[in-house]
Amino acid sequence: MKEYFYKKEYKYMYLSIFFYNFANALSETFGTVMLYKAGIPIYLILLIYGLRFLITGFITPFFVTVSHKIGIAKCILISNIFSIINSYFMLNSESIYSNIIIFIIAMGCMGLSNPSSDALSSRYVENEHRGRFNSFYFISKILGTVLASCLVAWGVISDNNLILFSIIIIFFLLQYVATIKIDYKPENKTNTFKASIKYLIHSKSKYKVIYALRTNHIIERLFVPMYLYIILQDFVAFSTVIIVSLLFQIITITLIGKFTDKDLKKSNNLVSTIRVLITAVYLFVKNKILISFNKTLSDNFEKVYETSIQTSIQNIIKESKEDNELLSAVGQMSLCFTEVFIFALLAFIAKFIGESVFYVIFILSIISTIIINIDIKLENKKLL
Repeated sequence: MKEYFYKKEYKYMYLSIFFYNFANALSETFGTVMLYKAGIPIYLILLIYGLRFLITGFITPFFVTVSHKIGIAKCILISNIFSIINSYFMLNSESIYSNIIIFIIAMGCMGLSNPSSDALSSRYVENEHRGRFNSFYFISKILGTVLASCLVAWGVISDNNLILFSIIIIFFLLQYVATIKIDYKPENKTNTFKASIKYLIHSKSKYKVIYALRTNHIIERLFVPMYLYIILQDFVAFSTVIIVSLLFQIITITLIGKFTDKDLKKSNNLVSTIRVLITAVYLFVKNKILISFNKTLSDNFEKVYETSIQTSIQNIIKESKEDNELLSAVGQMSLCFTEVFIFALLAFIAKFIGESVFYVIFILSIISTIIINIDIKLENKKLL
């Protein structure tokens, strides 16, 4: 067990993700719900997120260029400043409509640090540690989100926005402090933007396809909370389900890390199958209690799934002949540009079918899970 803590780089990565997820829970876990509570229609929320990822897609390639000059930690600091602006608008929802362009730009520019996690883990984490490292990493992430979710629920219900906003700022700054301890400046051998676009267009690697397909998982993760809130119509009940769900994840994440290190192929097959089954439940069940229970299961296996799949992706990056930072940027670009297309499509569909758009989201997620599992197998065969 101690090998996952003896390296200072591991410790600071755990701390960094804890601080970030504590600060970012308002936007990540409650974001779509806060916009819906503010009276913004579903199709417009989908469009807002699509525009956000369009900006993020163009910002991401500059991660290598900017971090080469000022380091990864300062990239995270710049990104977190935009996250703070985004949090301000979330807490002052009446100002979102009047400042919607600034809000969308702030959301998009948060993506400058998107490749930092993959870049840091690819540099510091040893291959034989990846499964359990990712388990501890996600446990740190969950703990931050759990504590912050309690705080956000209290702040929103009791209308203590000033205290909530102040704590959010502090934890975004703490993430920067933690990252300074493992900061480095990536080599910038080429024009990163051109190299990223060239790789994105011409490479036949399944890596970029895997990242693109994860779009539908991210959309599901962002919008299932809003689906649950619409079903429950009670912010207190919604917050309780979210917090309980997060607490259970710690157990399942701990178990999957060891299994992943032992047999990555079987791990991917298992978690992919379970994920498909859980998402499928949303298509057929309407009962409030069953939906809440399924949300708990969904959250648990979402993190389990992420642990397993992230380990596979990190191995692909590590074994590739390309620069780790370049591949990390390409993956995020592939993800963001696919998100723009899917969000635009969903926004168009939602304009006509309203809440039924959630069924489209769930079906796309199921299809992506199946194809990603197949593509990872093919990519790993090429690296053997």
